[in-house]
Amino acid sequence: MRIILIILAVVCFSDMEAFAQKRVGGKMLKGYDVIYPFKNGRAKVVKNGKMGFIDMQGEEVIKPEFDQVYPFEKGLARVENVGLLGLINEQGEILLDPIYDYIGTNKEGLVILTRKGKKGLVKITGTSPENVEYLVDVRD
Repeated sequence: MRIILIILAVVCFSDMEAFAQKRVGGKMLKGYDVIYPFKNGRAKVVKNGKMGFIDMQGEEVIKPEFDQVYPFEKGLARVENVGLLGLINEQGEILLDPIYDYIGTNKEGLVILTRKGKKGLVKITGTSPENVEYLVDVRD
């Protein structure tokens, strides 16, 4: 009997358009695999296995193109692709390309990072790409 119920459930729900549906900013969001809770005005979303962010109005502000995204802190978020880390701002602009093995926390504008066993240091004075200065550059 249990097997029949499982088969029936699979058949009934296999034609669903999207598993995650949520009303945000007065509209129903569809097409996402997962919609996470909001934090700092952004919600992480998953679409076709890739992650991005939506804002409080339900608008996609960071297209789901990363393997992993981490919460925004001080206007910046770590992103990950193929196991390598990068840094983006709230507009989706890339400050640090996802080529690093490790990106530390921003302490007074300084961020330690590692790539291929080498340690580097960047100074970040804002949230736009021109605010990044490589003090110890480990890019190839």
